[in-house]
Amino acid sequence: MARLGCGAEATWYQYVPRGYDYKEYTMKASCGDTQTDYQGSTEMKLCDPCNSKYEVQYPQGWETYPGDKCVHGVYVGGVGYDYMCGICEGYNE
Repeated sequence: MARLGCGAEATWYQYVPRGYDYKEYTMKASCGDTQTDYQGSTEMKLCDPCNSKYEVQYPQGWETYPGDKCVHGVYVGGVGYDYMCGICEGYNE
């Protein structure tokens, strides 16, 4: 996979439960770095300009990194197994 992101500083916020309340932590990453949050979700962190660019390029969205879902919104990549979309592969025409 080609390097995604420009490497600029990307700020994101982590909300961590503390008793009956939540505490907000400001997190820093380089645009294109993959990080795992408190709940165990792994996601590529992107700066605002790169995020906007990839939202246009991948309107179907993504789970971990831009391009891990096909045009039909089916998850086809990421860490681990490679998955196929039946429509893309011509099985569900």
